[in-house]
Amino acid sequence: MKNVILDDRAKLEKLVEEGGLSKAEIARVLEVSYNTVYRWMNRGVKPHPSQSRRLDELFKQNIDMTPLLETLRRGIEDPIRTLKADKTAKGQFLLDMTYNSNAIEGSRMTIRETRQALEGEQVRGRRFFEVLEAVNHKNALFYLLDRIKPGFKIDEEFILKLHSLIMYDFDDKLPGRYRTGYVNLTNTEVRLPSAQMVPVKMKAFLRNINKYGSTPVPVKKIASDHYEFEAIHPFFDGNGRVGRLIMNAQLLARGYPPAVIRVEDQSGYYLALAKGDLGNFKPLSQMLCDAVLRGYRMLYL
Repeated sequence: MKNVILDDRAKLEKLVEEGGLSKAEIARVLEVSYNTVYRWMNRGVKPHPSQSRRLDELFKQNIDMTPLLETLRRGIEDPIRTLKADKTAKGQFLLDMTYNSNAIEGSRMTIRETRQALEGEQVRGRRFFEVLEAVNHKNALFYLLDRIKPGFKIDEEFILKLHSLIMYDFDDKLPGRYRTGYVNLTNTEVRLPSAQMVPVKMKAFLRNINKYGSTPVPVKKIASDHYEFEAIHPFFDGNGRVGRLIMNAQLLARGYPPAVIRVEDQSGYYLALAKGDLGNFKPLSQMLCDAVLRGYRMLYL
């Protein structure tokens, strides 16, 4: 299964064979010479790391990554059992997920400080609530991992419990309860549902979240479900963190490795969610596929 992780040469070949791009077009987009692309593909020369990153972006823009994910999903053992049994991988997931998810929401804690908080050490120079956010997220992840199993069905109790753990001791944020007033988001022009409509919207969301039917590519539905949850924005605070936990519960329950949306991808993540406002979930699906591939590397390579 290691060949599921594509190297730069394989990405170039797919761009030509599946993406319909010529070597000259690839060279023009990457701002390199035709001979440079030729050497990458035919002479075993590796791109500079900065060029490799640009190539990866071009690949994700032009190649549907979901077939790659489905090949991966069919060929691995139960990721839930692997994640729980491998203490190193579990610890890395707890740290990466907590650090990145909180950082996306504005936490200033470094990954080193987050590790200290998760290990119960004193974090110098940080206020109590900053450390509490990290500890709360860890506890929510523990709850998720304790409950999750293949085919696990998400219900309202599960979602409200995740929120109560994420917002523990932040009483003004109504831990474990839907919002009772209006909230405004700065990164979207779409008006959020009123507080009165939140229970109605969540009831419809929960009615459909576990229905995959004959969906051949569950990761696409999981991406659109994530958008829908964030569009409802059912809580005063913690919606992003809870939404990404729900997303990982769905992934693990359907046989995928876990996924961490990185803080360095924050702008792309918000842009992908904004594309969902227009009914276009491909960018979010592609970003999720990329994150699942990193989860695969964490568990199996």
